[in-house]
Amino acid sequence: MLLAPFDILGHGNIIGSGIFISPKGVLEHTGSVGLALIIWVLGGGVAALGSLCYAELGVTIPKSGGDYSYVTEIFGGLAGFLLLWSAVLIMYPTSLAVISLTFSNYVLQPVFPNCIPPYNASRILSMVCLLLLTWVNSSSVRWATRIQDIFTAGKLLALTLIIIVGFIQIFKGNYEELIPSNAFNFWMTPSVGHLALAFLQGSFAFSGWNFLNYVTEELVDPRRLCFSGAREGHLPSLLAMIHVKQCTPIPALLVCCLATLVIMLVGDTYTLINYVSFINYLCYGVTIIGLLVLRWKKPKIFRPIKVNLLVPITYLAFWAFLLVFSLYSEPVVCGVGLIIILTGVPVFFLGVYWRNKPKCVNRLIESVTCWGQKLCFVVYPQGGVAEEDEAPSAASQRPTSKTTTRK
Repeated sequence: MLLAPFDILGHGNIIGSGIFISPKGVLEHTGSVGLALIIWVLGGGVAALGSLCYAELGVTIPKSGGDYSYVTEIFGGLAGFLLLWSAVLIMYPTSLAVISLTFSNYVLQPVFPNCIPPYNASRILSMVCLLLLTWVNSSSVRWATRIQDIFTAGKLLALTLIIIVGFIQIFKGNYEELIPSNAFNFWMTPSVGHLALAFLQGSFAFSGWNFLNYVTEELVDPRRLCFSGAREGHLPSLLAMIHVKQCTPIPALLVCCLATLVIMLVGDTYTLINYVSFINYLCYGVTIIGLLVLRWKKPKIFRPIKVNLLVPITYLAFWAFLLVFSLYSEPVVCGVGLIIILTGVPVFFLGVYWRNKPKCVNRLIESVTCWGQKLCFVVYPQGGVAEEDEAPSAASQRPTSKTTTRK
């Protein structure tokens, strides 16, 4: 369980720590071992359907940025911006907050064996962990990569041990809870809303199946989501800039770290999982609706992969069920998530759609960008430099006060 925090600010959630976090939430909402296992199987099946849809979108619209690029291409700038807004403000920071809070709880549990670790202690340890990993990711691409590799291997080892121990217990005859007559002994009667929340909890462990689509444009020289957003003019160019020597995206890391620190103070781990899972599924569904719209608008476009229409329709049927009953069961959590997304509407019209801004506003933006470049010593990646070994070519560039957001 101590492996969880090292997903932070990396791509380790593709082989992530959700499996160490979500089972408790799934079991609590289903009320029996048997129904919990069914939820896990169905959750995996739904993730497989979604991945097939994303495979078609990835080869039909071969642009980096994943969901954001597809939604922008199909539905326009506002829809794409709202997805990007929710990713930057909710999805990524909340996922990091959940992982770091889980880490702190497991670390502190031996110190407080007879009670839940104190709120302040777990929050402080989580923040220290987050700040440490932000520093590592800001200091060196190589350090971050090596740490990620080590702890990904550690997570795989932990999962292997859990599986082996489970089979050993089965072979010893300790499988009473798996017998159908016992597996469906409910200690609570789950409602449809409880089942929807169980799916949300389980989906956190399956998240990451769409991450390959974020680098489909150039696997050799992958682009970050912030880069894709800045390229479309939906994010400040400063968030796409990298350090001239270390080639690390320091401004984006700092923004993500700050947002995560704020979210840590908002709610408990499982409430945060409901937040991020609800928003994730909302974005997935909108993206897959885009697949159907693209089929209708551009039926003759070249599609190296073309899935049967039953695949996106089945996914969307489950998607609609999940969202409706999630709203019914957790109206506050889901409602707050929707409100946060909608706050991006005025930001879009003021920051992106409004082209002819007064000169004083443009000068302010240029000044903030220049100040940020000097403070973090970053530049916009002209040639897509992503490795420390190529740092000399990046080091020849110097911070500039000109913003490079595409107009």
